[in-house]
Amino acid sequence: MSDTEGPLGGFASQFAGPAEKLRQEIERMVERVRDQGDKALDVVGLSGLTGWSPPVDIIETPEEVVVLMDVPGLSGDSLNVEIAGNMLTLSGARPKAEPASGTIVHAVQRPSGEFVRSVPMPIPVNHEQICADISDGVLTVRLSRAEHAKTRQVPVTSRSASADSN
Repeated sequence: MSDTEGPLGGFASQFAGPAEKLRQEIERMVERVRDQGDKALDVVGLSGLTGWSPPVDIIETPEEVVVLMDVPGLSGDSLNVEIAGNMLTLSGARPKAEPASGTIVHAVQRPSGEFVRSVPMPIPVNHEQICADISDGVLTVRLSRAEHAKTRQVPVTSRSASADSN
């Protein structure tokens, strides 16, 4: 046995390539989660591991991005909305319902406790033009597009071929 093969001989070197590929893939996944938040966890099927996570819809219009989040039973006082860079973070808490003494609980399916949702914006948004309101259990966050992200029609001029030859 040579010194370069180690105590397991060539056996360990067989797995060096696949182990390195696995390490690199895990690093990529960690970076994706750090950069994209819940969206990355949803992609790899791990969003359910983070506790209660209210569902969201993200709608892009020519003027704004609208984020809708279902939070029945919560008031505006129990919600927090923050924007940092391209990431909108929505958080809050729903208190756990405590049954009255002497009652029998047959099912507990409604989520409770704290939640945090990080939602990457699909386009650049203006951090100064954001508003949030809650109505009928739906939090609506409106974020205006950044000026440089707005679509602008560019006129096309036409020059005749004879004008180019002069």
